[in-house]
Amino acid sequence: EPVQAQQGMQTLLCPVPCIDSFGSVVGLPSCGPAKLSSAMPSMHPRYEEGVPKDRCRVRCCNEEGQEYPGQRAPFPFATPTAKAKGLVKRKPVFGCDKEFTYSLLESVFQDVGGGADYERLCERTQRLWCRTLDRCDLEAIDFGNCDEYVSELLSLCDSITRECTGWGFAEWGLVEDVSIELAKAWRHFVRLVWMRDLEWEDLVRCISDPNSDLSVDAEYYLSEPAAVVKHTVASKLLVPLQVWGLLLRAAAETQASAKKSYI
Repeated sequence: EPVQAQQGMQTLLCPVPCIDSFGSVVGLPSCGPAKLSSAMPSMHPRYEEGVPKDRCRVRCCNEEGQEYPGQRAPFPFATPTAKAKGLVKRKPVFGCDKEFTYSLLESVFQDVGGGADYERLCERTQRLWCRTLDRCDLEAIDFGNCDEYVSELLSLCDSITRECTGWGFAEWGLVEDVSIELAKAWRHFVRLVWMRDLEWEDLVRCISDPNSDLSVDAEYYLSEPAAVVKHTVASKLLVPLQVWGLLLRAAAETQASAKKSYI
């Protein structure tokens, strides 16, 4: 039978990322018990008037690349977007480079021991991981009403943990810590995506534009979108993946100490 880890963050002696009142990471405590801050009030995102939340506005042009009649377009051909007034469906960011998004799970199971390895995750769960993350933006999950979505993320984390370690959160003795600390970390993730800041929107518009390679004069044009995707995905997932990994390593240390005491 697995030895149950002590419940409650008061017993978790590992550096948990601290989040200030605006939902920003302010650092890692060097040692001792730590908790994520509770409420994370923030400004509301600014949605462009007349643009549905599942769409974004890209360069509006005809099949000749013209944004207005008579324009000498830099490239005299394009996928027309004028009929929809430049409004296109938002493309997924986390699913844009599925392999990279999946590979970030490596840090969660590093040094957990017992054969824990992110590569044990089946392809179906890998796809579900990316799809679930992308729902935050594609469905415009509201930071003020995200409990159900966060619960789905926690359930997915439990399934991933079971596949990669052989134990779920219950066996690791982490049910309470996960429901409090990891839930806060995922709410922080929701807030970052929900805000739809300029950098996020520029990336979404770039990868959603069917003429992205030709829209060199557009304000959202990116010369290396693949690199920006990787940077954005890694930064948005930084806190929840850190907390998830720290909880598992703390539980693994508790298990190891208990076994040594028993021997």
